Amino acid sequence: MKKFLITLSILLIIVATFGIEVGASRASKNEKKLAAAADQRRATSLAEDGLNVYGSLSLKKDVNALVIGDSIGQGNGASNENSKWFNLVAKDVKQKYKSTMTTDLITGGSTTGIRGWVELNNANDIKKYDIAFMCFGQNDQWSITPKQFGIFYEGIIVNLKKTNPNIEIIPIIESSFREYNDYSSVIKDLSKHYNLQYADTIMAFVGSSDTYENLTKDAEIPNDKGYSYYAKSIEKVINVNFAAKKKTNVNYTILYKDTNKLNNFVFDNSPEINNGFNLNDSLISNKVSDTVTFNTTSSLAIIHYLRQASGGKFKVYLDDKFVKEIDTNSTFKVSYSNLISDTLTGKHKIKIVVSSVNKGGTVNILGLATN
Repeated sequence: MKKFLITLSILLIIVATFGIEVGASRASKNEKKLAAAADQRRATSLAEDGLNVYGSLSLKKDVNALVIGDSIGQGNGASNENSKWFNLVAKDVKQKYKSTMTTDLITGGSTTGIRGWVELNNANDIKKYDIAFMCFGQNDQWSITPKQFGIFYEGIIVNLKKTNPNIEIIPIIESSFREYNDYSSVIKDLSKHYNLQYADTIMAFVGSSDTYENLTKDAEIPNDKGYSYYAKSIEKVINVNFAAKKKTNVNYTILYKDTNKLNNFVFDNSPEINNGFNLNDSLISNKVSDTVTFNTTSSLAIIHYLRQASGGKFKVYLDDKFVKEIDTNSTFKVSYSNLISDTLTGKHKIKIVVSSVNKGGTVNILGLATN
């Protein structure tokens, strides 16, 4: 009997010990499950609270990208879609972060920051973009002053931030500058002011083992190899910011005071006077001397029109004084914006007169953009 009791006691101790170990193991597993669930809830909460692009990439979430810029912005010169820089960037994002980057374009050949500002404001359906790439400067340097370039470039940044305060913006300093100038300085100044890290493709081209000519298609537009350097420069910015867990929702003030002029946007395609233009979605004429006249009390006036094959010419008059003649003929079809004035006060009249029409061609006025 005594031996039986001793044996029973030993068995009870063993069972109790095993039960404690099993219980501890289950508790440990439950704690891990609870911790994992808490982590998931935190991640979901962050996403709902306005997760930026780097947070989204850390969670392998898909992201929306916007490219706003010129012919380099849209990848002209690449031999195929896969060789365009933004598709190379999307491929890299997919490989490194397991996220799909969907890219939309507001771009066009010979585009300036003025046209970018008009088109961005004119877009009917703007997504909540996680990241935007700005590619301007090459064409601006031939048409507007560095100060004007800065105002419209900043206007685009502010517009993007108003739509989505958490958006990341990556400015691109275009390789076609060849050398740094007042326009690239504007991009650097605005980047510093808004805590944006720019992609410097001038430096990328200079630092490559190839000559500039071997990286371009026509001494300006990059070729496939040139665009690979664009992609690498942008990927480096993304990777560095991802590692730093960069915050993008920051308070900011306007750098150039005149940028405040761009707080409002008005697009007018209904002129006060129309002599000869056909009105459809735009104002179209195929006859010399046809006219349209807009009245404005705004400080800013921009003619938005279509450049196309066989496009004609039109003259612009401000209060009956000749300002400029604009040629709309182009090898490609694209909307374009031409600044008439950004210093108007009081009431003014802007008159457009068709001055030349090519055979089978037209003058196509999309409207007057003002503030």
